[in-house]
Amino acid sequence: MEFKKRNILIAIVIILLAIHSNNTNAQTTTQDSIVCAQFDQDLKTFSIGIKELEKSNKKDYIAISKLYNNILTKYESLPTPLQKKYDNIRSLYYNSACYNVRSGNKKKALAHFEKVADYGKDNYSWAKVDSDLLPLHKYERFKKALVRLAEKTDYLGILKASQAYTADKKEYQFKYANPNDTNLVRLRTIFNLDSIAGCGNEIAKIKNIMYWVHDIVSHDGSSNNPAQKNAIDIIRLCQKEKRGVNCRMMAQILNECYLAMGFKARYVTCLPKVMINDCHVINVVYSCTLNKWIWMDPTFAAYVTDDKGMLLSIQEVRERLRMNLPLVLNDDANWNHKSKQTKENYLDYYMTKNLYHLECINNTGFNTETYIKGTTDTPEYKLNHYFVDLCPQGYQPDNKTKKSIVTTDDQHFWESPYKN
Repeated sequence: MEFKKRNILIAIVIILLAIHSNNTNAQTTTQDSIVCAQFDQDLKTFSIGIKELEKSNKKDYIAISKLYNNILTKYESLPTPLQKKYDNIRSLYYNSACYNVRSGNKKKALAHFEKVADYGKDNYSWAKVDSDLLPLHKYERFKKALVRLAEKTDYLGILKASQAYTADKKEYQFKYANPNDTNLVRLRTIFNLDSIAGCGNEIAKIKNIMYWVHDIVSHDGSSNNPAQKNAIDIIRLCQKEKRGVNCRMMAQILNECYLAMGFKARYVTCLPKVMINDCHVINVVYSCTLNKWIWMDPTFAAYVTDDKGMLLSIQEVRERLRMNLPLVLNDDANWNHKSKQTKENYLDYYMTKNLYHLECINNTGFNTETYIKGTTDTPEYKLNHYFVDLCPQGYQPDNKTKKSIVTTDDQHFWESPYKN
């Protein structure tokens, strides 16, 4: 299974972030500073070397694995406190294990896969089927390491083991901005959303708007959030600076576009049981035709159906994963028009991790997450804007930093916005 180039670039970004983290920490001894300065240089050399080797269509796996082995050996030689400063470097062990298999160094590959299990942030479901690692499957060391990794990242197993939802008496209400809101009318006019939506049926309009957001703004998971978090300003900023935004901001754009067109919509933070590396934010929009909320993901231009072509909700996708029922991802799902998304990498490996618990803000409209002094920091505003977390029974998310209502009642959470 050939590595995707963007996976290597992500690894390099992690390295540069580690360098930045170290450089911004002033509380180091003189000796530590010298050691860190040398390791920073080693990381830069590694990054340059990987980029050069990745340019070739025919990969030199021996050369690549040597670069990985060298930088990880240097990392392991750092004093323990300094290793903690460069903790993200451990994400390189997985790639190193794969490249060492390809270069014929199974002993080193096994040692580094054991480090993968220690690190516990790589996806078990992917590791157990990754063809790069197949030559290691016969070794007891690999089997034991895979079991240890499963305890941390067998996301499907974790999802299946979650307790059922159940009705409760939590009181909250989801509210949706009126399409006649001045700012939403402005959004609809500036970007001619009526034309974008087209003249087709409801489902066609919902899809067209999602595809338009996917195309007009690129995804960049490492970008900083803009100060003005509304569709108009985000799109203009991205066009001006030729930049992308993260999944949360893309969902903000799509949500406001749906609201402007008269649809009831929410952006949903999809979270793992334990936050290890990331989560994902997508949208749900209420279809009056289907009488349910349906899944729309502008980051990957993705939606999900059953094997008969019926569009599904988050609730339905989650349950079908738990029950091993068929799921189909649209054929044109993609990341920035650079890499195709498949059911395996998007649903089975990524979203399975991120469907353990779900979070929505109760009141959505234009500029929902923009801080406006004298407006969004008032007691009245805070009283009417809070998060609702849908969780399995027996699970309590860490919401120490924000106001949140935790519920186990999925029927209330997903009820029709048109309910009397």
